[in-house]
Amino acid sequence: MNKLFKPQPDLEERLDQVNERIRRTQRTLDWRAREARSALTVSENHNISELQGEVLVLSRSGELQDKVRDLVRSEGYGCDATGGRSTAIGMLKMKKYRLVITDYTSRRRGRFYAYIRRYQPHVKIISVVRNNDEGRQVMRAGCYSYLLGRGFDPEQLRTCLVSGLKLQNDVCWLLANGERCNRSCVDNFEPEGQ
Repeated sequence: MNKLFKPQPDLEERLDQVNERIRRTQRTLDWRAREARSALTVSENHNISELQGEVLVLSRSGELQDKVRDLVRSEGYGCDATGGRSTAIGMLKMKKYRLVITDYTSRRRGRFYAYIRRYQPHVKIISVVRNNDEGRQVMRAGCYSYLLGRGFDPEQLRTCLVSGLKLQNDVCWLLANGERCNRSCVDNFEPEGQ
């Protein structure tokens, strides 16, 4: 064997690493392109005047969307619903929302929470979670409050609506400190002008 020629046994390994980085970068670019086009996609599918604003529901469950939308509208607030994260981001870009209610069915919602924290920090998030552990996790991720299970108590949602939309708190103090909702945040609330 020629002494000048030194084969690199890890060349295949290096190529695999480079190819993996290229695939990751491509996925990231595809995601960013979808996010950038999301407002355009929403405007093609929805008339801007159809969007009501104030509260946005993000869930793939039509039953959950209907339950939340009916309750929010019965309280006198505008409410829109969608099943996809990209569509939700497009709607957030097109209309002014103050509150987002989303189900936390997977960790994929983390990007959505990060988007809101970065670009629209005034929007509060209420998550529908399966258990208290997930609730504490979403609170650490930046949520305002959480509801337990898809069969949550409608009164707790009413409480979260009032406290989220009318109070200036960044987070539900009770849930952030591990206590259960007892409506104390809204029982003592006096509307402006009284």
